[in-house]
Order: sequence, then C-alpha cells, then structure tokens
Amino acid sequence: MKETSKRVFITGGAGFLGQHLVRKFSDCGHEVCVYDLQSSTAPCRSIAGDILDTDKLQTAIAEHDIIIHLVGLIDAAVAQKDPSRSFELNVLSLQNVLEACRICDDKKLIFPSSAAVYGVTEDLPIKENFPVKPTNIYSWHKYVCEQMIRGYHHNFGINFFIIRISNAYGKGNKGVINTFIEKAKKGEVIESFAPHQYRDFIYVGDVAEALYKAAIYEKATNRIVNVGSGQGWQITEILDLICEIFPEAKWVRTKRELVTYDSILDITLAKILLDFEPHTSRDFMKKVIMEEMV
Repeated sequence: MKETSKRVFITGGAGFLGQHLVRKFSDCGHEVCVYDLQSSTAPCRSIAGDILDTDKLQTAIAEHDIIIHLVGLIDAAVAQKDPSRSFELNVLSLQNVLEACRICDDKKLIFPSSAAVYGVTEDLPIKENFPVKPTNIYSWHKYVCEQMIRGYHHNFGINFFIIRISNAYGKGNKGVINTFIEKAKKGEVIESFAPHQYRDFIYVGDVAEALYKAAIYEKATNRIVNVGSGQGWQITEILDLICEIFPEAKWVRTKRELVTYDSILDITLAKILLDFEPHTSRDFMKKVIMEEMV
C-alpha cells in the first residue's frame, strides 16, 4: 500500500541521525525540511535557524504535518557538569516546539527520549510500564520532556509518539562505543568507568528506521515505546571487540560521578507497533566499528 505523502520537519536534522532520516523520508517520497544552525548536506529543503527563535520556528512548523525534534544535549556527563545548558537544549527547545505545535494545530510530534529515564531497575528486560527513576540531570530532563509532551496532549490535543532509545552506535554518532573507537584509533588508552555493567546497544540506522515508522504508521500514536536491540552487552565485551580490531588498544577502569546500572530493553511493543527488527549480531557490530576506520 502506497504511503500518503507527508510534509516532515526535522529540528537538528543536519546531524548524523537527522541525515539518516532525511534520506529515508526523501527516498519514500515525502517532503522534508531540516531546521538547524548548520547547513544540511542531505537532499532536502534546509532552514538555518535557532531553536530558541520562537517566531521563526513557529513560521516554519506551520507548513508541516510531522515534527521530529532531534535537538538536544545527549552527553550525560556534559549535562551533569552544565545543567543550564542541558535545560536549554533539552527542555526549553522542546517547550518552543510544543508551543509552535499548539498554535499551528494538527501536528504529530515525534520525540526521541532515553532509556536512561528508567534508572536502576530490579528486573530485566525493562518494559515500558516499569517505574521511571532518573539518576542524573540528563535523565531527569528527558523525563521532564516526556511529561511536557503528555501535558500538551491532554490539554491541547497534540498527537505524539515517544521512543525511549537505548545506547546508540554507528559511524559519526557520539556514543560510548564511538568514544572507545576514537581512543583506539589515536593509540590512546581507553577509559571505562563501569566495564562490567550491561547496556543495550542499538545501531543508529535502526533508530532512524524506528523514528520513520513512528512518524508514518497510523497505529503509532500517543504512546511511549522502547527502541533498542533487546539484548544486553557487557561493556567488557565491547572493549574486547575493539581490542580485536585494534590489537594495540588498551583500556583501564576509571572513576566517574555517575550512577552505574544495567539496562536492557524489552522491545516487544516496538515490534508490534513499528514492525521493528533491529540488528543484533556481533558480526554486524564489528562491521560497523570497522567502518569507523575508513
């Protein structure tokens, strides 16, 4: 069945994840507009704009059906050191988008939240109905964003879909695996503050696919859904894989002022609502890591 063409607006769309999304939407015949401080290299319309410029943002959003809000500060350590910056990029930026959606009416908002909102859990894998227990500024701000979206839905009828993303990796993405890779490439010692914790690593291309389907699928409406690989990787397994690719690489355990915990997501709901089938094999991850060497 042919999809109805949508007019899609992506804030922060010039970034790595945004460029994945732009290509997906464009290839499937949808109109795409990127709103970003940086120029987008993807084949789409691009508006150079600040997310804090409310008038310009509102004018741009008015022309579109689907709003995907990718602007945000994703580094938990940076957010912990600079909570005001995290609030500005994560919370205030969303408030501006929500207000524009309220004023312009009839929009669907897609928002990437984080599995970090669950914090320390007693059971694994983590289901969407588990209680949220944020442990740091970043996860608290993500949880605040979720509540803001729900508030605008209940009070103003804004349709939404929130995906709680586990740890993303992929060439150009700024995650822990990529940090390890950059250290190995430079011949520097890799530092890990919690090498024995388990994390759910998801390929960034799979995240883009989930966001695309969240925007397009009619059944993906007004829900919060986990998006991960559905399996756990101990950080030492990742370090061993990197040392296999970079034989000279070495790593050490360091201290860091963040709570450590295991996190593996139950992705049953994503499979049902988004027909989601992520990559999970070690061979696939190794292939992606080796692409970083090019």
